[in-house]
Amino acid sequence: MIVFYLSGNRVFSTDKNAIDGLHNNRHYGKLVNGKVFLSLLEAAYLVERGKIEVRDGKRRLTLEEVMKLGREEDELFDAKYLVYKDLRDRGYTVKSGLKFGSHFRVYRRGMDEHSQWLVWVVPENKTIAPNDITARVRVAHGVRKEMIMAVVDDDGDIVYYKIEWTKF
Repeated sequence: MIVFYLSGNRVFSTDKNAIDGLHNNRHYGKLVNGKVFLSLLEAAYLVERGKIEVRDGKRRLTLEEVMKLGREEDELFDAKYLVYKDLRDRGYTVKSGLKFGSHFRVYRRGMDEHSQWLVWVVPENKTIAPNDITARVRVAHGVRKEMIMAVVDDDGDIVYYKIEWTKF
């Protein structure tokens, strides 16, 4: 079991297995100065899968405690987690899409090529302004990616919608 340590709103490890196995081979987290840093989404997913444990000092955190930390940072954490988990379970590599105005950027296989999709997570009961959709589609089009809206309902089911720019 690879041990990660809580550091603010993320976790880190210097373990060689974390660097080689999780980061280099499976594209989790970000490598900075010999440490692999994972977001709380990534950490929750790997805790649930039994791949890592997260410690706050000497105390081991449960999955629910990691999820609670995520919820404290982000009101959409649960919906994002469901989408992250679904995409990872399907074999995609999922990274932050923040610099593209989305929640995730998604790669087909590993990270050998550019990401194909930008994914925006939206709870089913949330009102969306047309300008929000337009702005996200424009960014995706501008960086040659497809815009996907992942709608999460109250039961945790996800429906993916591809939104594209069309000329008449």
